[in-house]
Amino acid sequence: MKKRIQYIVGLLCLTFTFAACEKIEPELFDGGANGAYFDYSYAADFERTLNFGEHIVGNPDTVPVTLKVKLLGYLMDSERTLAVKTKDIEGYELADVTIDEVVFAGNEYEKDIIVNVKRPQVEGETYAVCIYLDGSGDIGTGINGKNEVNLYVTESYAMPEEWYSHVETYLGAWSKEKHMFLANHTGDNHFCSSLYDYNQGMHKFDEVVALNVSAVNALLANEPAEPVAVDLPILKETDYPAYTEPYFWSAYEEHLGVFRAGKFCRFTTMLGGSNTMDIADLFASDAAAQKMVDEADNLHKDDVFYMLNQYYNSALSGTPIAEYRNIFWVELRNSVNYNVRIPFWWEDPDALGTGEIARKYFGEYQDDKYQFMLKTMLKEDGAENFITESILPFVYDKENNTFAWDACQFGTKQLAGEERLKECYRLIKAANDKRPASRRFDIPEVDLD
Repeated sequence: MKKRIQYIVGLLCLTFTFAACEKIEPELFDGGANGAYFDYSYAADFERTLNFGEHIVGNPDTVPVTLKVKLLGYLMDSERTLAVKTKDIEGYELADVTIDEVVFAGNEYEKDIIVNVKRPQVEGETYAVCIYLDGSGDIGTGINGKNEVNLYVTESYAMPEEWYSHVETYLGAWSKEKHMFLANHTGDNHFCSSLYDYNQGMHKFDEVVALNVSAVNALLANEPAEPVAVDLPILKETDYPAYTEPYFWSAYEEHLGVFRAGKFCRFTTMLGGSNTMDIADLFASDAAAQKMVDEADNLHKDDVFYMLNQYYNSALSGTPIAEYRNIFWVELRNSVNYNVRIPFWWEDPDALGTGEIARKYFGEYQDDKYQFMLKTMLKEDGAENFITESILPFVYDKENNTFAWDACQFGTKQLAGEERLKECYRLIKAANDKRPASRRFDIPEVDLD
């Protein structure tokens, strides 16, 4: 049973040019025709360009291009095939494409044709192919000027227009290798566009920095089979702590100590390094080996000061002192004079009552007094076991917004809470009293009975 459906009625003039904004209108057709046409209205739709340089993620061998086809004339209940063929375009090498057989089911009048386009053999060259409807199948051609689509295929790379300002500062100079790496790293062929806020007319600073950090981490996570060819900057700012330990750090840990992002950035700067491309060789150089020896004590002192700051900032987390090793921990040395800071519970900025207790036993805070206290308890507990916060063994009680005595046991006597504090006081007071009067600290007399 045939159903006559006329889709386009009227007498219109066809003017076919290649201007992107110019509409293509069909001529009057025979209402009894049995044809098909590419269903587009503008000239630009009939001149397509596919750049494999915009299809980086996954390194595909083929990329599909979709073309819309529509029937005119009669609908039929039975299946019909549409012959879609290809031919050369003068002046171009033929692009390699495959098109599956196109079959219209009964009463189907529009369809997407998938053209599978293979990657060009030569980068930078432009290939081309004309895809056309030739009418040799069950379905003829329908509208003059709408039977052919020219497809131009290339693989070329160019610096995106968004690559300036913060992008250049934090991702470095553009290169094809870097662009391809970042596209695959982000899983986004158009990652550069996602770094720009077109409504605000400015780059998204935090996202640019985050991309630098994640990409550097990815490049330096494992030793590469070949030298790194991507020169991403190593940020010098120490307030971007998201760098993770590079694969080569452990080889130098004896001198560099525990990995920290800030330390990594600073030491890289000391070596005159600036990017991922040469950093592994730089750390392995003779100059770096000497610098590691020269800076070993300073790096260790920085670690201890960082640890004390981390502990101060973690006081209100409610973390038991025995678990502070998981926050950050380095082994102290009795021979080193450290930079220290007042412990949270001694300063007591939230007026929880611990400051009064600390002053009762140890008086007013002084940096050199606290350093003396640390060394005294370090000698007593042993470097492998000593945790600085155990001298003032408080823990935050979140539920009641107050302090409690920490229940973890420390020292040779395995004391906890207030008993641990009293034991620390006895040892520190006794060690202080043995010093010459001119070098003693003001530590109060406390009746411990």
